Amino acid sequence: MHPAEKFVPSYFRLESHLRESIRNGDLKPGNPIPPESHLCQQYSVSRTTVRQALSRLVYDGLIVRHRGRGSFVAEPRLKHTQELLSFEEEMRALGAVTGIVLLRRWVEPATGKVAESLLLPPGTLVMGIERQRLVDNRVVGYELRYLPREIGALLSEEEICGQPLVPAVQRVLGKPRTRVLLRVTASVVRLREAKILEAKTGTPVLVREHTWFVEPDRPVQYGKSIFRADRYEMLTEMRWPVSGPGEE
Repeated sequence: MHPAEKFVPSYFRLESHLRESIRNGDLKPGNPIPPESHLCQQYSVSRTTVRQALSRLVYDGLIVRHRGRGSFVAEPRLKHTQELLSFEEEMRALGAVTGIVLLRRWVEPATGKVAESLLLPPGTLVMGIERQRLVDNRVVGYELRYLPREIGALLSEEEICGQPLVPAVQRVLGKPRTRVLLRVTASVVRLREAKILEAKTGTPVLVREHTWFVEPDRPVQYGKSIFRADRYEMLTEMRWPVSGPGEE
């Protein structure tokens, strides 16, 4: 042990060694992490220390645990980094291949959150669209979209069944989107969602709720996207202006 390492907590040393093994490719996605008993012996630490180190790696999305099977290196999460790009635009920029599977569509009277978000009188007919989202043939999430019926009726069958809705709506309106209201929350998968996401009930998910606008204050689409938290994350950068001389 390097002299300086004696001041570093044991769990952090183990965590750092495993993190570096994953980073440099010694441990690849899908590879098993050595059993707890092996790590205890190799690093001369207690089982509690091993579990603390592994828990921190699980929290950071670097490994996943499967009851009765052990821990494994996680597949890298897809990162959405620019809020004004659509999901497909962002994935395409990463070199990934996206896919869409239409699950259902329907027309219903707008109520509650849908009517409020689209600034429609309650009872106004809207089109609902539910679709599964895939990246490189893996299920990543699914989406619910609500559009005023007069807009939805002008979408083509091809656009509804397998194309991104943002450019499709822009085609119908002849105007680009100008802003989006976005809210991101954490939740867990319910029974029906679990079947769509091919995940176990209770699996963590990331929920992106949004309203798209044109002109710039006319809402034309409201919906939410539900993503598997083990396969998707959002990264947002915040910047502040540099203060000039004499400014706080």
